[in-house]
Amino acid sequence: MTNLTKMRSWLKTFPQWDKDCDLHTDYTDALPGNSGLYPLGAEEISRQEDVLGNVTVRCRYRFSLCRVAGLADRLANAQWLLDFQQWVRQQSAAGAAPVFGDDPGSEKIWAEKGKLSDGSQTGTGKYTVTLIAEFIKQY
Repeated sequence: MTNLTKMRSWLKTFPQWDKDCDLHTDYTDALPGNSGLYPLGAEEISRQEDVLGNVTVRCRYRFSLCRVAGLADRLANAQWLLDFQQWVRQQSAAGAAPVFGDDPGSEKIWAEKGKLSDGSQTGTGKYTVTLIAEFIKQY
């Protein structure tokens, strides 16, 4: 299973996720409830090599999750974002978030900066939140 597939599958386990709506990759259609996951790339945070030539690399993935919602109930939409960010923290703390690296005990994932990023005249808005995963790879 690819890292992107792991992330997509895990996101759909959020208890408030609308099971009838799609989660696209690099795309979000305009129907309320539908979402898009946008990979924002990988970073190498640090690298260490031991005397035997083993390399330990601390890495970071970033994703943007966009969710289209009707603007009739902005309070509910804002609460969904807060609940989602809290759920991500809880999942990470419990070890229930996806594992991307070679040391599951050192992994963490969090969601931040959730906001209404785009409102439209049609009565829908795009809410976005940034997901960040830090992990260690051994080479």
